[in-house]
Amino acid sequence: MNDADRDAGGTTTPEQDGGGRDSGGPDLSPEARAQRAEERANEFREQFLRTAAELENVRRRAARDVEGAHRFGMEKFARELLAVVDSLEMGREAARGAGEDGPVLEGLDATLRLLLSVLEKFGVTPVAAEGQPFDPDAHEAIMTQPSVEVAPDTVIAVVQAGYRIHDRLLRPARVIVARAPDA
Repeated sequence: MNDADRDAGGTTTPEQDGGGRDSGGPDLSPEARAQRAEERANEFREQFLRTAAELENVRRRAARDVEGAHRFGMEKFARELLAVVDSLEMGREAARGAGEDGPVLEGLDATLRLLLSVLEKFGVTPVAAEGQPFDPDAHEAIMTQPSVEVAPDTVIAVVQAGYRIHDRLLRPARVIVARAPDA
């Protein structure tokens, strides 16, 4: 019978309990019973410390999981909002291309700034790209272009902005990368 069965009210026979000698029965001297009691107390203390440590580990793990869920739970929603950002940017460029400089363009600009501000409040930030060295972890090269103005493997244009949510890449920046001029 194990300790859990004893705790649950079970009884043991002298054979299960080590013949009655380990239980601190009358066959042991007072010193031996005290020694046995001290050993059992140490066992219970060790068991308590292990259980307390395991409980603390579970608590930390749960807190980390909740933090991760809060931090990255908006990832799918933010990714969908990036399509709205792209649409507003394309609308703004189309209005500029059509020579619009009045209230429509101002409204698009204001709406885009507001949306980007809201995204930033929730940890969504743009990926630095133009003029930066090409970073395959943050940039997606859609083409290369010969250039004498900048060093090879430098981003010379951004076709579509990339974004991060906190430290995680949400979408890579789609870029054009410089290469050495053809000889």
